[in-house]
Amino acid sequence: MKNWPISPKLSKLALSLTLAVGVISLLPTPSVANLPLEITTLPLPEIKSSENKSVQVKNNDDLVEQAWKEHTVKIGKNDSLSTALDKVKINASTTYNIGRLSNSNLITNLRVGDELKIWVDKNDNLQKILYPKSRTLAYEVVKTDTGYQIHEKRSKVEIRTETAYGTIDGAFYLAAEKAGLSAKSIMNIADMFAWDIDFVRELRKGDTLKVIYETRYLNGEYLGDGDVLAAQITTDGGKDKHNAFILRDKKGIIGFYDENGKNLKKAFLRAPVDYVRITSKFNPKRFHPVLKKWRSHRGVDYGGPKNTPIRVTGNGKIIARGWGNGYGNHIKVQHAGKYMTVYGHLNKFGKYKKGQFVKQGDVIGYMGMTGLATGVHLHYEFRINGKHVDPLKVKFPAAGPIASKYKDKFNQNSQFLLSQLNRLNTHTHIARSFE
Repeated sequence: MKNWPISPKLSKLALSLTLAVGVISLLPTPSVANLPLEITTLPLPEIKSSENKSVQVKNNDDLVEQAWKEHTVKIGKNDSLSTALDKVKINASTTYNIGRLSNSNLITNLRVGDELKIWVDKNDNLQKILYPKSRTLAYEVVKTDTGYQIHEKRSKVEIRTETAYGTIDGAFYLAAEKAGLSAKSIMNIADMFAWDIDFVRELRKGDTLKVIYETRYLNGEYLGDGDVLAAQITTDGGKDKHNAFILRDKKGIIGFYDENGKNLKKAFLRAPVDYVRITSKFNPKRFHPVLKKWRSHRGVDYGGPKNTPIRVTGNGKIIARGWGNGYGNHIKVQHAGKYMTVYGHLNKFGKYKKGQFVKQGDVIGYMGMTGLATGVHLHYEFRINGKHVDPLKVKFPAAGPIASKYKDKFNQNSQFLLSQLNRLNTHTHIARSFE
């Protein structure tokens, strides 16, 4: 190998570089905090793979979607999906194709006040529709390679378990409201016990109400109460205790039962009117206020405001509807052969006619003072095989029992819930999971 002469300048440069490298290698590694604020990064080499291609496609779709134009259309009186799409210049054939989908009713059953968000491309071709049905449910129409499709979108709702404890000191509704229950939950509880408790006659000052129920939240915001899981009401000054436990499956509520699995729903409601006072009870010998003589009172009189709704207490057929001596405007309903109920002194009738069948809870008339009456009230009779019995004391037949396939699960849940109700008071908290 041939040796070339090295100039003095090159020798000095080589020595300087050698010393510089040595100095750098001896310096401590800088910390992240000491790095400069502006960091320049070089582009990474492109990696060609199926995963990278799919990400690239998604990004392209996002770019396309950003180019869509969004419209908001509010549904007015006599509006429809067709008129809504017409407002944003979408052709009728598109509306027709959506209407032919098997689940098109999800997007076509629109109500006044509903809002649709509609996206179209640069050529005014429909790409997507978003229909918020409620705060937790929306329907979406999307364009695909094979045509339009409609999807359901549900927001995840958080279910919390809450408790309420109240003491009766007057009206049941006010006590339940003071305990923190919503109007919906209060009415649900009243319906649950409607067959067993006369909320006017049986409640006493000091009776208690205990409830385990669900509340619903979306993103931490309260949406409303859910199902009542269990409830306990004492009556007659705490002498009687009434329990109710829910039975439900994936489809919804099946019914409410007591701790022994007996159905709380009976063939007859305990009272035909809500939250009114009893002015006269069943009495074989009572002095009649109009006739001014002793005469048996073969029913119960409920007093209240004029036109208070009157509900039929059981399923049956209206066999009489009109004027009757003493009864004034009255209705007779035949139930399951041997039972009959009578409703007298009505101010006016409901929509049901003689010969029609009615279901328990249907409004058949409104309270008045027709016939032999000194004030507004309802005269209510209960007859078994033609014999008058006291409506306040009669034992009503129950509805069907729990199906055998639910018994084990119900017994497990009801016993646990009962233990929680029994120790619930104003100072205790209960477990938060029951299923």
